Amino acid sequence: MEVEAKYKVSAADLDRLAALSALGPYMLRTMAAEHQRNTYYDSADGRLAQARYGLRVRQIGNRSIITLKGPARLDENGIHHRAEFEFPGADPDPAHWPAGPARDLAQALLLGAPVRPLLTIEMTRRIIHAMRDGRDRVEICLDRGTIYAGRNQAPICELELEVLPDGSVYDLTELASALRSLIKIIPERQSKLERGMALLQRR
Repeated sequence: MEVEAKYKVSAADLDRLAALSALGPYMLRTMAAEHQRNTYYDSADGRLAQARYGLRVRQIGNRSIITLKGPARLDENGIHHRAEFEFPGADPDPAHWPAGPARDLAQALLLGAPVRPLLTIEMTRRIIHAMRDGRDRVEICLDRGTIYAGRNQAPICELELEVLPDGSVYDLTELASALRSLIKIIPERQSKLERGMALLQRR
């Protein structure tokens, strides 16, 4: 289960956050800065989109990660909750995935239909862990990049807060409150995929 909050921020505020060593009662530890190429897939007739699922292959250097995400539930605090399956791999065809729930689910949704590239997101991500009481509680991702969907494109400049195994929704809301006292953050209700799908429909 993925539990996260997304916020639109200015490029200047992303730089400001990247320079912080603490945020409220949390110590901040930079984990990585990486360039990502994210390619999303679906069948020609949009079977995954109809079920509100997303299939992504993420390339980071020589590594590739397959992710299958389910429909998001947005709670009263603007926090996204969704099922997520993630594992190493570069082949978007579920028939070639390891046996398990992700393969079974994707095959049930696609019913044998082949997948094809839908849209691409290129971005640079800085990953920071927010620590409290010696434990990593929340992953903070500072994202800058571009969504490419057909002939259309749109910029990305946002941050994500994702609960880590030792964290909780309480940590996420505490960090969001600390951020609001420091910079302007605007809740982003749509995922990057949803914004890309909207671009595909634009004429």
